[in-house]
Amino acid sequence: MDKTLCHYHPAQPATWHCVPCQRPYGDCCIPLNADAPEETPLCPLCRGTLDFLGAANSAQPFWERIPRFFAYALQSGPLAFSALLALTSLFMPRSILLWFILFSVATKYFYSVIEACSQAEKQAPSLLSAFTGDGFGLFFKQLVVFILAFAALWLAADFDSEALYWAVTLGLLLALPASIIRLALDKTLGAALSPDQVGQVMKAMGWRYLILCAFLFILWQSPSWVTYMLSSGLPRVVLMPVAALLFGYFGVVMCAMMGYAVFQYQGALGYVIADAEDQAGFPAAEYLRRRALAEAEVRFKEGQSSQALETLRLALERDPDDLKLNERFHQLLYGLNARQRCLHHLNHYLPLAARRNPPLAATALLNARQLQADFLPADALVCETIAAALLARHKTREALSLLRNLHQRFPAYPHIPRAYLLAARGFAENLGQLEPAQQLLAFIRARYPQSPLLAEVTALEATLTRLAEQSSGA
Repeated sequence: MDKTLCHYHPAQPATWHCVPCQRPYGDCCIPLNADAPEETPLCPLCRGTLDFLGAANSAQPFWERIPRFFAYALQSGPLAFSALLALTSLFMPRSILLWFILFSVATKYFYSVIEACSQAEKQAPSLLSAFTGDGFGLFFKQLVVFILAFAALWLAADFDSEALYWAVTLGLLLALPASIIRLALDKTLGAALSPDQVGQVMKAMGWRYLILCAFLFILWQSPSWVTYMLSSGLPRVVLMPVAALLFGYFGVVMCAMMGYAVFQYQGALGYVIADAEDQAGFPAAEYLRRRALAEAEVRFKEGQSSQALETLRLALERDPDDLKLNERFHQLLYGLNARQRCLHHLNHYLPLAARRNPPLAATALLNARQLQADFLPADALVCETIAAALLARHKTREALSLLRNLHQRFPAYPHIPRAYLLAARGFAENLGQLEPAQQLLAFIRARYPQSPLLAEVTALEATLTRLAEQSSGA
């Protein structure tokens, strides 16, 4: 079965589909509101109601979850069920009626495991569920399937053709898991015996159905193999309950695997089932933010740039200090070369980014310089913060341009010594220009004699003096 992927993020599986737009969407494009779980997700393009695809495209392949099936059967419910089978093998009277009742209970429990796993339920059915509710008649329906299978084998043996006998045997072995799955899902004997219904299960899984059959055959034989290995060392009175316990345990493992196979191939089987772990929503504020970002991305990729900008603008009216929304809004404005609007937005975005993510602010400043070569932030602290981030990226000249004449542009700024010390280091360490660095240090010493940074100034001056002497000596 080929998986449907998100139209806008080809690496993400699709969980929603818009029929009018013919667009599959992943959870990346359609966030859910945890504070309003009843809210119906809408298509970002046409605002129409989306069809839910369930986990058909996101389910992990069943062969990658083999250890989980064994762990599933170690829960309290399956262990209690297996222990019950072990005890009854010791103390059950030799009564056909009682044994029929026991097999009816066991069959009901096995089928409840298939149904639970097909619904992606992580908790195994309790032992009590084997004795309550509907489903006891499934044993007799399954018994009819087995009787008809044995009758087919008996007829094949009558033809005195070994090839025909083994062909029928192989065919029955391949069809039986699909028949069991159909009976578990539809609860009708007709579905379990219908070639069309059984064939639908095989067709849905394709060649992977053979992998399922191979694992199921190994698991079916496992209790016998283990019992055979223990037979030489254990008395019969101990061996029987051990065999019954193993039968219950491996039976649950098999049913869990078949149930999960239904969950994995739900789309092809005509079911829509969600995985509760993957369907977790977001708190209202985070949901609105993610929805705006996703819708803006979808509209931009569809060539609807103005609608994408409007979506982000409305989101920013609601939450003006959201860094991710501001970043995306800036990227769109810059990418669309909306010069005036982008520069206007930077008056708000740059101080926000400088406080929360200086490297992001440095990128925005470089973008602004592409639109206006002499662009300068209107805040001294923003200039200093972005200059430090630019120096870290070895964008020295761009950084120094932010600090040039800072004392004249912002005479009331209290951190001029710190900013000019940063500029001096940029000149000396990044550009190798000692004279401008020394001039800046001399300016700090003359104009700010009480600065707590004078010790650093003195240390840097001494370093620059040694470098100057070495340069002149060379």
